[in-house]
Amino acid sequence: MEKLHRVVEDRKIAGVCGGLGDYFDLDPVFFRLFFLMSLLFGGLGAVVYLILWIMVPEKTGAQGEPRPSKRLHLSSSDRKIGGVCGGLGERFEIDPVLFRVAFILLALACGLGILLYIALWLLVPRAPAVPAVST
Repeated sequence: MEKLHRVVEDRKIAGVCGGLGDYFDLDPVFFRLFFLMSLLFGGLGAVVYLILWIMVPEKTGAQGEPRPSKRLHLSSSDRKIGGVCGGLGERFEIDPVLFRVAFILLALACGLGILLYIALWLLVPRAPAVPAVST
């Protein structure tokens, strides 16, 4: 049985979201967005985060399996502003234009598209650099 741990290598604050991402086999960015959005709507997520920070043990070293290779990253090749939509398109194998339209519609409807885009821009890591192959 797999246990929930805080991940030290993939932390922004305490590793709670990285640990939840490992446990549920999801990208930690989704949990980070959830906790961030919960702060805007009452702040209960901050209480849950603090409880998890205190209660969940840290996972140090290479104890577990390697992290999933298919993670959400900012795109370095298909970017208009920050690479968020290009990264979403690469991750979900969907045309990034659809994500761009969705962000614009959310921005026009209630302004949430701008906040969500900025949050993703700040929370999603850049794509790892591909090492140059010498021949």
